[in-house]
Amino acid sequence: MKILISFITLVQLTNASASLVGIMDSGTDISHKDLVSKAWFNKNEKVGSTVDLDNDGLPGDVNGWDFIENSAKVFNDNYISLINTDVKTFFNYYSMYELGKLTQVSPELTWLKTHSQDASLMNKVNFVGGYIHGTHVAGISALNNTQAKILSMKIIPTVYQEIAPTDPNAPKTLPKVAPAELPTKTLEEYKSEVVTSATQQIDQMISLHGYVNFHKVDVVNQSFGIGFGDATNFIKAGFVDALKREPTADELSGLLKAYFNQIFLEGPQMFAAAPNTLFTIAAGNDSSNNDLYPDYPADIQAENKIVVAATLGYKSLADFSNYGATKVDVAAPGVAITSTAPTNVYIALSGTSQATPYVTNIIAAMKDLNPALTARDLKAIVLGTVDVKVWLKGKVKTSGIVNKARALKAAEFAKTQAIDLAIAKSVATVADVAVEKSLSVKLQGVKINFKPIRPSLLIPRF
Repeated sequence: MKILISFITLVQLTNASASLVGIMDSGTDISHKDLVSKAWFNKNEKVGSTVDLDNDGLPGDVNGWDFIENSAKVFNDNYISLINTDVKTFFNYYSMYELGKLTQVSPELTWLKTHSQDASLMNKVNFVGGYIHGTHVAGISALNNTQAKILSMKIIPTVYQEIAPTDPNAPKTLPKVAPAELPTKTLEEYKSEVVTSATQQIDQMISLHGYVNFHKVDVVNQSFGIGFGDATNFIKAGFVDALKREPTADELSGLLKAYFNQIFLEGPQMFAAAPNTLFTIAAGNDSSNNDLYPDYPADIQAENKIVVAATLGYKSLADFSNYGATKVDVAAPGVAITSTAPTNVYIALSGTSQATPYVTNIIAAMKDLNPALTARDLKAIVLGTVDVKVWLKGKVKTSGIVNKARALKAAEFAKTQAIDLAIAKSVATVADVAVEKSLSVKLQGVKINFKPIRPSLLIPRF
C-alpha cells in the first residue's frame, strides 16, 4: 500500500454541518444513485487540481483519495464487467442459504452446489466480493440518513487475476523436484523483518488517520483486518521463502507472538492520531475468539473504537462471526445484508464487514441529531443502549446487540441531560427490537465453498 502522506498538519479546514463518515475500504462507487448525493465534497479543493490547495498533502481530493493508486478517483471502475449475471446469482442464492430459506430440494441450492465447484466462477465471486466491498459498506453506513456525507479512502487493492482453466483429461505429471536451496536469512533476521512489517503497518495507518483527523471525520468504518489465521499463513510463507524449510511449531508461535506484540505495542498511536473520531471495526469472520487468537486492528487498546460482531438478525450470533468477551464490544445484524454495489445494483453480502457499518450508521445518525456529542459520548450511548441477549453473554463485552431507536432517543435526551442519565432514560423508554420469527435454520450438512469476505491489509511478501 502506497501512502504519500508523511506528515499531516493539525490545521482543520473542513467544517461541515452534517456528520462526516469515512469509509476506509476498497473504494466507493459514488456514482451509485443512492450514494451520489451523499458523497463528501471538499470545498477547499478543486476537481482535477494538481496543486494541494488545502494543505492536506493530496491535490484535488474532492471526494477522498485512492491511497493504493495515488489518485483522487475513489473507485476503480476497470472491473465492473465482472459483476455479471452468474456472480450476482451466486450472491443472491447464497444469501438465501445464509437466511435458511433453502431446502435440500431447492433448485437454488442445487445451483449453488454445482457452481461453487466452478473454480473460475468462484475466483470472480471472491474478487467481486472484495471489489464491491467499499461501495456495499458505504450504502449501509448512509442508509436512511439524508444528512451524512461519505469521505472515501481506498486502502484495499483491487486487481483481478484470472485463473487458468484446468483440463480434467490432461495427463498427470509428477512435480519436478527442485534442487536444495540455501537459506537467505537467519531466523533472527526474518523475525526482525516480521517485527518491522508490523511497525510499517501501524505507520501507514497513523498517516491515514492523520488525514481523517485533518478533515474532522466523525466516524470511520474499518471493515478490514488481519486475523490470526491470516498472519499465520503469511508469516509461514515468508519463513519458507527465507529459510527454505517449514518452521517448527515453536518457531512459528514465536514469530506470531513477536508480530502481534509489536502491533499492539504501537497500535494505539494510530487511534491517537484522530482522537476526536470514533472508529467502528469488524471483529472478523473466522468463527474464533479474539480474546484467545489476536486480531488486528480489532484487539488494539484504544478508547475511540468499537469492535463489532455479526448476528443473524436479532436471533443469534452468525456462525462465521468472531467474538470475544473482552475484545469485542457489541453485535449488529450482518447476515445477508442487501446494499449498494457498483453499476447501480444491489447485492446481499454477509460478514462482520456488514455488521460494522450498521453501527457506523447509528453513530452518524446520532451525530446529526445531536452535533454536540463527542466520540466518547457516541461510544457510551451505542454500548449503553444495547438489547442484552443471553446468547451474547460471554461473546461480546456488552452481552448485547445494538438498538438504533434507543440510541437515537438517548442522543435526543442528551441535549438536555448528562449522558448516563440520557442512556438510562432511553433504556426505560424504548423497547428491545422485536425478534424476527421468519428466520429459519441454515441447512445442516451442506457446505458451500465460500467464506464471507473481510479484506486484509497484509503485505503479500516482505
